[in-house]
Amino acid sequence: MASPQFKLADMTDDLRKPLNTGNVLKNYTEPGTEEDAQTGTVRESLSLARKLEIRLALTLCRRRVVDAEFALAMFGISLMVLEAELYINQITTKVDLVSFLLKGLISISTFLLLVAICVDYYISANIRVVDSKLQNILSVMTLRDWVCLVLELIICSIHPFPGNFKFNYASKLGVIHSVSIDAIFSIAMLIRLYLICRFAVAHSNIVTDTFIYSIGIMSKTKINTSFVFKALINRRPGVLLIVVMVTTVIVNTWANRACELYFDRNKYNKNSFFESLWLITMVFLSSDHGDVLPESYCGRFVSVVTAVLGLITSSLLIAIIAQQIEHTRSEKHVFAFASRVQTSYRKKSAAADAIKSFFRLTVLTKAGNAPHREVSRLKDKVKQSLKVMRTTREEMMDIHDDTVGVVDVAEVTWRVEQRVNHLESKFNAMDAKLDLILSKMEK
Repeated sequence: MASPQFKLADMTDDLRKPLNTGNVLKNYTEPGTEEDAQTGTVRESLSLARKLEIRLALTLCRRRVVDAEFALAMFGISLMVLEAELYINQITTKVDLVSFLLKGLISISTFLLLVAICVDYYISANIRVVDSKLQNILSVMTLRDWVCLVLELIICSIHPFPGNFKFNYASKLGVIHSVSIDAIFSIAMLIRLYLICRFAVAHSNIVTDTFIYSIGIMSKTKINTSFVFKALINRRPGVLLIVVMVTTVIVNTWANRACELYFDRNKYNKNSFFESLWLITMVFLSSDHGDVLPESYCGRFVSVVTAVLGLITSSLLIAIIAQQIEHTRSEKHVFAFASRVQTSYRKKSAAADAIKSFFRLTVLTKAGNAPHREVSRLKDKVKQSLKVMRTTREEMMDIHDDTVGVVDVAEVTWRVEQRVNHLESKFNAMDAKLDLILSKMEK
């Protein structure tokens, strides 16, 4: 078997250009036009295999483009953090050659990132062309796709530009500070971290698995980013959420520190990172003590975003923990069986106590010399036993209701439907035989 890392030009002599949609679609839409039934059947099966092969090649090509996007985004963010730390620690200024070179490299990586995003959308459109059996890329590009493309280009184009651009900022005490505009662009550049999600989706085996893709086509289910994320959450929900929470705290800690020190460089001290970490952690957990507060509007905005993300991830984590604590289907049946056995034993014991107490009460009543206290005790015991019997009967009904889930109902419904269809086919066959017998008798 050939290696999956093959080039698109090696798949066939006709496909010289791997991303030429017209040549690709020409090969897999022409089969089936022959009038010969046998030839049409053979070519139709080959076109399906060809379609899966082309889609796999396009998916692998898109994976390499997404890798380039991820590398360029992380490279640009690393350079931005380095330049910001040099400025915050008062090692360099915005007019130094080192700052200019770092920002120049950031601008070059940003340009290459924008090109990679456009190529990514182009390849994704080619994949949708193969799926929908169309011949024009513009036919599969919806308004939502164009809006997402423009929005991504705008978001990823934000970065600190070479130069020293400043604006005036008034603090709470009325002091005017001349702040570099890189404070806003550097924090906004962190939005590129969303490409980590795209990188994880592109490297998922679900995207490149032709078997899953074939099942998706037959069941009319789209194997897209949303499907992959749901699968990842179902497989390892706890690990995924913990990684998201830790990443959010670390990134927002640096963003809050950069905001505060950009807007007031005189506040720098060696423990500024740990103070920001304490503030962001308390805000993320919605338990802020008020001992450390953000003073700049940028820092306050970062705190608000942290609080919102903390509420969302904490709610999801609680839901996942509750789901893990819940019994599985087999465990529910075992627990229900044990509960029914114990409840039945309690019911039988209460019934036996009621019979014994009633029999003894009858004997003492007929004797005529029974103490009043003993008679009252036996009556109360009979009433208590009857109450336990009614309670256990209700518990048995509740146990039965808890064990019957949606899956059980669906399974029973499916079995009943199969049985009804089987009986209906037998009745139809019997009617046909009776009609045949009657027709012969009439002749």
